[in-house]
Amino acid sequence: MNKQMVMYTVMGVSATVFNWMVYAILVAFLPMIFANAFSWTATLLFAFVTNKYYVFESKNWDRSTVLKEMITFTTARGLTGFLEIVLQPQAYALGLDKTILGVEGLEAKITVCLGLVIVNYFSTKWIVFREPAKEMESA
Repeated sequence: MNKQMVMYTVMGVSATVFNWMVYAILVAFLPMIFANAFSWTATLLFAFVTNKYYVFESKNWDRSTVLKEMITFTTARGLTGFLEIVLQPQAYALGLDKTILGVEGLEAKITVCLGLVIVNYFSTKWIVFREPAKEMESA
């Protein structure tokens, strides 16, 4: 496992803990749906910054670059979020229906999430924070 994958894992775990903490604070004051939406949005921003700086070491903080990266990052995460919503019930229906720790459908959720973590890593690496192509030297 290379440094980038280790950092992606560390930042992913950190983002999950951050999400749970923000949710736990907000749900005391807001309805669950709003607490969840705000914690997801805050976590998206947290994940963007930590992925940009620590994982993929994208050092360009020019406004247009950051805006482009943020739009592609948000779009990619939105798509995988949608895929999770669609694929989890499908995985459950296909037999990943074991109850784990008393949670129905957790086997399907874990399986789908693991697959989407891989999709998120490569979409972030190859699309969001890809290094610009180096110009070919003329002979």
